[in-house]
Amino acid sequence: MYALARAARGRGKTVIVTTSTHILPHPGIFLTDDPQPDHLRACLTAHGVITLGTLCRADKLCGTGEIGVCKEVADVVLIEGDGARVKPLKVPADHEPVIPPESDGVIAVAGLDALGQPIGDICHRPEQVATFLGKSLEESITEADIAAILASPRGGRKCVKEGMAFRCLLNKADTPALEAQGQVVARLLAQKGIRAYLNQ
Repeated sequence: MYALARAARGRGKTVIVTTSTHILPHPGIFLTDDPQPDHLRACLTAHGVITLGTLCRADKLCGTGEIGVCKEVADVVLIEGDGARVKPLKVPADHEPVIPPESDGVIAVAGLDALGQPIGDICHRPEQVATFLGKSLEESITEADIAAILASPRGGRKCVKEGMAFRCLLNKADTPALEAQGQVVARLLAQKGIRAYLNQ
């Protein structure tokens, strides 16, 4: 998400980063909890990229819910709508993800370092992943598994409404082997009409 913010800023866009759940604040990005339009415009003029949120836990921010206002004042609004407790793969729970209705598009993310690892060791809410895939906790994650989770309306495509753009990000393609495996996942997604991108 912050890489997208940097890329947008590099093209001269103003960017607000926020969340509909909880997010770790970025130490290098200006933070405000005031969603008033004039205040946000002033912050964007001064900083270009800002985070909007309130400190609701010792280490995490909650969003302010003012997505419509954010879209009015910034060129780009990036919203974190789900988390996986730093695990590379998950299947969302009933209450997840929290995708604001104002969203224009959704990016579902999976870490390629899940490949070849046991579900019980590598996934967030592993029992849910195992049930979705019809596997045991001891079985390993395959390329087809990641593609199936990302493409499913019970997985990465959950709560993505008609008219919203949908893309997948295959993260942590850090080695030639993971990059090659990521290309396999991308091809499987392409067969379902879904565009995927690899990221180191």
